[in-house]
Amino acid sequence: MKNKIFIGAALLATASMFTACSDDNDSNPTLIQPTEFVLNTPAYANIDVDLAKTQTLELSWSQPKYTAENAPINATYEVQVSTTDSYNVSTDEAAADEENKKVADYVILNETATTCNIELPSSSLAKAIMELTKWDEANVPEVCPVYLRVNAYVAEGDKKLNPIASNSVKINVNPYYIELKDATPLMWYFVGNMFGGKWGSDIGVDALPMFLDPAFVYDKKTGTGEITYLNYFITGPYKENGESDEAGFKIQRADFNWDYGMTGDGSQYDKINYRNGGGDGGHIVAGADGYYLITLNTANNTATMVKQDIAPENYGNICIAGSFNGWGDTPMNAYNKDGVENHAWYYVLDVTDAQATFKIKTAGDWETGVNWGYDSNGGTVLNAVGQKGGGDITLTTGKYCISFNDINGVFSIVKL
Repeated sequence: MKNKIFIGAALLATASMFTACSDDNDSNPTLIQPTEFVLNTPAYANIDVDLAKTQTLELSWSQPKYTAENAPINATYEVQVSTTDSYNVSTDEAAADEENKKVADYVILNETATTCNIELPSSSLAKAIMELTKWDEANVPEVCPVYLRVNAYVAEGDKKLNPIASNSVKINVNPYYIELKDATPLMWYFVGNMFGGKWGSDIGVDALPMFLDPAFVYDKKTGTGEITYLNYFITGPYKENGESDEAGFKIQRADFNWDYGMTGDGSQYDKINYRNGGGDGGHIVAGADGYYLITLNTANNTATMVKQDIAPENYGNICIAGSFNGWGDTPMNAYNKDGVENHAWYYVLDVTDAQATFKIKTAGDWETGVNWGYDSNGGTVLNAVGQKGGGDITLTTGKYCISFNDINGVFSIVKL
């Protein structure tokens, strides 16, 4: 069992809502700029902390003075990590530098607190060290110094008002190697009558993924961004309870918690709302038969459903062919329920060998039909615009749900 490192009692800040105004009074105090606050030196600063054998590290600090009377406010605290005790360029700032001139000297951890203490996952600290040092596996030292400080601010939307950084404290840790990867883009899944009456959570069986957007750059740390879906929809009449018994559907996030899914409006067609723990808005329903583009932003949980003025070719069915089936035609499954025009297709492929290659095609002869591939030079690409007559698409060992849209040629692959 992993150890848990504790320090003494933390100073706890009472969390209450704060509003700045011109008058300084007890009910509505004026926000001021703090000049300092103190990050306490933890007891484990005197030992070498083995990050591989430690679950959490606790930190505590004093409350910054954000009002003249030091009234409690709802401040946010983030932990910053450096291996040089310098805090000039964060890894986020360096990643956003298109000229690649900025070199990061600290990491802002994802974990935040609203009280004056935090249990910091040791894995987050280990990853931050790797992001700064970029050691290869053979050169990870036995011990390295790490500097921690806390940055306080008052959150107002995306703004960080009146930020103030604490002092830094030094600890020595036994780091370990972590292979750094960009976060996997977040995916949401369709369920419902529009998709054959499937209302479950088994991906590729009764829950169908939306599509990654090849033109979108997803957040490397969180995987958030825009995912889309383009297909033909039919209408579904509302029942008295606001749900559709014919073509309604919902969109579920990866944990399939129904309280936090995308639902309909209950009285308005083409409308998508984020439930966010509130009441169920009923099914999402198209207002008219036709082609629609659904765009879902996984960063702010908003979605739109917009009718498209297009007239795509209707192929009728689409097949997958590859090394796993002797390059013969295996029909892909339609997203839409039986009898409805369809342009989005999926297939669950279990790659048991070191790799498998495939292409997507119309049924029948390779020469007279249409096939889509992608020239990835032998690498694995999980979303792209398929190229007509392009190269083989490669997947390594694993189980995947492969989706393809024959209107725009986009393929999108989710590893299961």
